[in-house]
Amino acid sequence: GIGLLAVLVLSLAACSTARRRDAPEGPLSLLHYRDPATARYFEAAYRSGNLYVDFRPALVVDAIVQDRVYRTLYVDTLRQQFLLPEPEVTKAQAEQERAFETQISILVFVYEGTNTPTPITKPGSAWRLLLRDDDGQLQAPSAIVPIKPDSQTYLYIDKYFRGLDRWSQVYRVDFPKLSKGKLGQPVGSHPFELIVTGIKGTVTLKWEDPKVFYALPDG
Repeated sequence: GIGLLAVLVLSLAACSTARRRDAPEGPLSLLHYRDPATARYFEAAYRSGNLYVDFRPALVVDAIVQDRVYRTLYVDTLRQQFLLPEPEVTKAQAEQERAFETQISILVFVYEGTNTPTPITKPGSAWRLLLRDDDGQLQAPSAIVPIKPDSQTYLYIDKYFRGLDRWSQVYRVDFPKLSKGKLGQPVGSHPFELIVTGIKGTVTLKWEDPKVFYALPDG
C-alpha cells in the first residue's frame, strides 16, 4: 500500500531528468540528452524565470542567448544533417559571426499558463521586453521575430527540449550591440539582464559572464 507507493515515487524521482532549479519547473525544464556536449552547453546557457499571481502562473520565461558557442554548434549540426559542402559551411559560419558581432540575439520562450498565445510583437502587448547591458543601460529590442515550428532554429532547439509546440511561443529578440572586444573598450561590471515586465509583474533573467555576449580574450 503506502510503502510501495513511497518506493515508486522515490524511484521516479531518482530517474527524473528535470533540471534542478530554485524556481518551479518551466516548460523547457527537461533536456533531451541526444548530444551530451550540446546538452551541457544548454544546461549552462539556459535561463528561466517564473511569475506567479495568486499562486497561479502568470508568466514563464525561458531564454537562450545565441552566443558564439551556440552559433558554432548550430552550424555544425546543419553541416552534419544537411551534408553541406565546405563553401556553404564557410558562408554560414561567416553569417553567424557577423550576427554575433553586431547584435545580441536571445531566443525567448513565453508561456502565460494557458493555451492562449502571448503576442509580444503586437503594439499594446501586455508584456514589454528590455535588456539591461553590462553598463547598466536599458535597451529596447531592435527586432522581435516569431520562430515558426517548421524553421531550422525551432527544430534545432526542439532536439534538446520538450514542450516547445505544446506550451510556449518562441521569439528571437535582437538588441543592438557595441563590439567592445574589437574596439578595445572595457566591459562594464553589471550583469546582463533580460527583463520581461507588465502590469502583472516582472521576470528578470541574469547572465553574469560577459563572454556570452562579447568576443573577449581569455583571462
